[in-house]
Amino acid sequence: MDQTERRAFLDQLETWHQEDEFQKIIDAVEALPKDEQDYSVIGLMARAYENKADYGETEPLEHAIELLQSTAKEGVQDPNWHFRMGYALYYLDREAEAIPYFQTVLNLISDDPDTQEFWSDAREFLEKCVNDAQSKVSPEWYTEEELNAVEAHINKFFGNYDNVFHELYSPDIHVDICVIKPTPERNYYTLVTMGAGAHRMNVPKEIQNEKLDRAEMMICLPPDWKIGDSQEDWYWPLRWLKIMARLPGKEESWLGWGHTVSNPGEVPFADNTQLCGIMLLSPGEFAKGADSCTLPDGDIVRFYQLIPLYREEMDYKLHTSANALLHRFQSSGEGIELTPMRPDRPNACMDNTKEFYLKREDIRPILTNWRGVEGCLATDRILVDGQKVGFCYREKPTPDNINWDSGWRFTAGDEDKDYMDDAKNSGVYHLNTICNYDQDILPLLHAPYGAAFRRDQNGVFHLVPPKRGSKDIHNQPDKQ
Repeated sequence: MDQTERRAFLDQLETWHQEDEFQKIIDAVEALPKDEQDYSVIGLMARAYENKADYGETEPLEHAIELLQSTAKEGVQDPNWHFRMGYALYYLDREAEAIPYFQTVLNLISDDPDTQEFWSDAREFLEKCVNDAQSKVSPEWYTEEELNAVEAHINKFFGNYDNVFHELYSPDIHVDICVIKPTPERNYYTLVTMGAGAHRMNVPKEIQNEKLDRAEMMICLPPDWKIGDSQEDWYWPLRWLKIMARLPGKEESWLGWGHTVSNPGEVPFADNTQLCGIMLLSPGEFAKGADSCTLPDGDIVRFYQLIPLYREEMDYKLHTSANALLHRFQSSGEGIELTPMRPDRPNACMDNTKEFYLKREDIRPILTNWRGVEGCLATDRILVDGQKVGFCYREKPTPDNINWDSGWRFTAGDEDKDYMDDAKNSGVYHLNTICNYDQDILPLLHAPYGAAFRRDQNGVFHLVPPKRGSKDIHNQPDKQ
């Protein structure tokens, strides 16, 4: 088919469309050779299937969706493709699924004279979808008194907000996002969810009395961030506020301080960053009390700040602890600022590219009866080379590290002085991680500060007598 024949063919399809001859369109397109069934004609055939469907008939609509899904890559920036997907889903009574397609139509076109009718149709379908979908669900929401308390807390600690991104459709909880503009005191945007705390998270039984079951999320963005821009380079922080707000309900789990969540596949959030994970912390740059809102009945809603992480930082935290990673941020050069979030900030663990002997998914919860802090130091002879612990000792942590450092130090026992003097050959890890490498250390962990153990040729650990005159052991003793 040459260009003239193709133009005539497309004109004929449009004529049949105006005459409601939808089956003729389908037959004509299906009769084409496969290599001539391109994006344009497949879209027109999908439209014909949608239009020929009688009320309550689903098969033509489902087939239209199959056709459109086959051209999804080509249709990313085509408002017609998104409109047709939304149309089919709406008439299949799948309104909630249709909403993002009609929203995309409105994002791709403008309300100007050339597209006024198309824009109005998309807007009308979007409103129908929202109303119909919302009528089928009963999202969790604060009582009026609770909402007033949360609003007052946001105004007091984070700032007054004059802009709110209202959620059109709320399948489970209603999550609005309050936007606090930059000020001379805090020169960055502060975005805070309002509504997530209406849901009670499924916290473990042992901490149910600590009132950690309700939470709102927040993130701080640079003053030049394009708030309200729907392109993913600018929208992903807002998307992740909503993801984190809904995750506990979706997975019947909970989120709290220090918890981390990876972007699926550990791919970057957007093209403008290599950040690919989230860690939750207490609001760091705000007044004392910002992390907790007391409701009229005495319940507490926690506020957590989203801290986006690089993959290496995620790995480091999962092998160590949130406190150890925070120490890494503070000790990296002049320190790495986390507020506001910057998509190109320095990576605190750029040198953390080790190939660990055990993969992350192989680490199991072995250390279940430990009540202290869980950070420790270990060498690459264990973590990278897979050697068993040959020598370990426990020293008293410095006051600056007492909130994360257990004091335990683990070596294979064959490292020489040069190896030990090179900081790259060791790292901070979680005690549970070391227990996965060598469960024989479990009986030793409750030993007091100053204790040291060496493994003999039979694999048995023996207590090493302390050096004369010393109370703590700070260095590995010379080999005997």
